[in-house]
Amino acid sequence: MNTFTRYIKSHSVLVGTIVIVAVAGTAIAGRVASEANKIASTESNIKKVTLVAVSTFRTGTSAVSADGVVESLSQADLKSQLGAPVSQVHVSIGDTVATGQVLVELQNADIRAQLDQARASLNLAQGQYSTGNISLDSTRKATIDKIRDSYIKADDAIHSQIDQILYSSTESAPRLSTYIADVYVNERMRDRRNQIESDFKEWKTAVDGLSASSTQGRIEDTLGMSERNLQNISALLNDISESINTLAQNAPSSLIAQLNGWKVLVSSARNSISGSSAALTAGQASLSGAQASQESPAEAQISIATAGVKNLEAQLAKTIIRAPIAGKIAALPLRTGELASPGQLIATIVGGGGLRVKAYASGEDFALIKKGAAVMIRGTIPGTVANVAPSVNQDNKKVEVDIRITNPATSNLVVGENVQASIETAKAALAAGSIVEYRLPIQNIKIVPGDAYVLTVGPDSKIIKNTVTLGEVKGDFIVVKSGLTDDMKIISPIYELNEGETVHIQ
Repeated sequence: MNTFTRYIKSHSVLVGTIVIVAVAGTAIAGRVASEANKIASTESNIKKVTLVAVSTFRTGTSAVSADGVVESLSQADLKSQLGAPVSQVHVSIGDTVATGQVLVELQNADIRAQLDQARASLNLAQGQYSTGNISLDSTRKATIDKIRDSYIKADDAIHSQIDQILYSSTESAPRLSTYIADVYVNERMRDRRNQIESDFKEWKTAVDGLSASSTQGRIEDTLGMSERNLQNISALLNDISESINTLAQNAPSSLIAQLNGWKVLVSSARNSISGSSAALTAGQASLSGAQASQESPAEAQISIATAGVKNLEAQLAKTIIRAPIAGKIAALPLRTGELASPGQLIATIVGGGGLRVKAYASGEDFALIKKGAAVMIRGTIPGTVANVAPSVNQDNKKVEVDIRITNPATSNLVVGENVQASIETAKAALAAGSIVEYRLPIQNIKIVPGDAYVLTVGPDSKIIKNTVTLGEVKGDFIVVKSGLTDDMKIISPIYELNEGETVHIQ
């Protein structure tokens, strides 16, 4: 038996004690580490909340509430004027850009090709100036060709492309109207599509009746009819595009592919109709110019060709998005290859200078809000009403208020942040003995079957439920008859929060 074994046997009590202490120490250390990990995990998941003073919402007080978004005074939101895929993005979020700098380019190969052709036509017209070979008859023939081409392209755009969206329907891919809840929008698109079909019949008859011997008046009448029909088709395309864009904002992943396919069809149809409209405009100018300048047809053709070049140059400029102000890129939602729709945001630039809040108050408070009134943002940040919209928006029943921040450098506000503002008014205070009521935004109240409550935060940072009694609904606000006091501060908004939950006050 070796020395180590003999030692253990002769000191068994001591060795046993050491082993027990070591095991206990290991267990305690493991528990402490586990508790530390739980605390760290809990702290990282604690939600942040904002508190607002209940006194702000008391009826008869000298303030009204408005929700808004923080913006820069020199902020520029750049939106697409046409539908086309993004070909190049030259900047990134946070980049500093100069006035006139190219930010994004949309696909424009077709416009560049048309522009090259128009410039070639201008050069040809200038070369023929001395020969005078351009005649009124050739101008009429060219205009008739443009009218016929516009009809053919419009017919293809509607029957081969747009009708796939409006009428084609399978179990896996329903038509567009299936997804639109707004009955008015569906009826408007249906009525416009039916009117376009009726217009096609009259249009075809007029186009088929044109020939080289047609009078100037008949050609001009048919040309005007063609332009009106193209405008009606463009209006239908705008309705469809807006509906698709609205659906895309909250569409499930299973619907994205179908919506993208529809966007491509609308973009293709829009480009075809836009090109036809430009061609008819040029044809109208050509026909009028040739008629008025028969003694100098070459000069008239040069002017017409020059106008065509300028028109295409203007279209090309719409595909090249430049910075209108110097500043930093704050938003850049589209990537190369993605489709930009008309009116869609391409980039946001935030320049230097102060901050403003673009706020919206209830239309019922319109008469109470005056220019120059004092404002408190988040209850602590001072501002002033710079402008008030002249009327209530009939769509959302709200009034837009432009609020300027008094000390933007010390406000800690961030561009794009959602905030709540309290705007002072000249409204008289409540008479003594009057019943105190509060008018809270709906987002500050939780309503469940048999109960309604607001949330406050206790000294231990845990959420406390406060039951309230509700009155009538007024727009985006609900009258609270009891359960509130002026000294309370409640959580705003109340979404996804529960009683007893630990939170952090911002």
